[in-house]
Amino acid sequence: MWTELTALGARLRDTPAWPDAVATVAETMHRVRTNVERLTELLPRHGFRFDEPDVVHVPPSHDIRAKLDHVETTIGPLPLTLRCWYEIVGQVNLAGSHPDWDFEFTDALVVEAPVEYLLLEYETWAADRGTEWDRGPFAIDLAPDALQKADVGGGPPYAINLPDAGVDGLLLWEPHQTTFVNYLRICFRFGGLPGWDAAALDGATKPNVRRPPVLTEVAAALLAI
Repeated sequence: MWTELTALGARLRDTPAWPDAVATVAETMHRVRTNVERLTELLPRHGFRFDEPDVVHVPPSHDIRAKLDHVETTIGPLPLTLRCWYEIVGQVNLAGSHPDWDFEFTDALVVEAPVEYLLLEYETWAADRGTEWDRGPFAIDLAPDALQKADVGGGPPYAINLPDAGVDGLLLWEPHQTTFVNYLRICFRFGGLPGWDAAALDGATKPNVRRPPVLTEVAAALLAI
C-alpha cells in the first residue's frame, strides 16, 4: 500500500484515495508516538543514558495544526508523513550512550525541527536565492548525522526537500537512502538506534562489535508501522 501511495506522488491529493491515505498515515504516526514513549522508558531501564533527558520527547503544542497551516501557506505542502509527525509525535531526541557499549555511533532517532525553525530557515533560503549563497532547492534539516550525534564532527544533516505534496518524502543524506517512514521502521527495528545496522553501513560509523542483545528485546516491545 505504501508503495502505491508513494508512486502517486503529488497526484495523490486529487484522488479518491486521499482520505484513506490521511487516515493511514495518522494511524501510523500514533503507533510511532507509542514507540517513542516506550523507548523513553525502555532504553534507560537497560542502562542507556540520554544526552538531554528533558527533551527526549516533546509532544506537539495545542495549536500545532494552525501553525502547520501557516507553514503550508508560506512554503507549500509538507509530505503527509511529516505533517502527521508534527501533529501527533512532536520533537524527539534519543541521542545518548551506554557505559557498557564499545560503540559510539548509534545514530539514535532524532527529529528536531520546530515549526518556528522551519519558517526561519525558509525565510533565510528565500533571501539567498539568486545570490552567491543560493543553496538550490529548499530542504529542512531534521537531525544531525551519526558523527555529529557522537560529537566528532560530521557531514550534512538528515533533511527533507520542501515543498512536497506526496505521501512520504525521501530522507536525504541518511545512510539507508530511503523515505521518512522507512527510516522510522529501521530505527524501531534497532531499538531506536539504527547505527547498529551493520549490514547497511560502512566506513567510520560501521559497528565493529555485535549488536547488544538488549536491543532485540527493546525492539520486540515496539509496534509495527
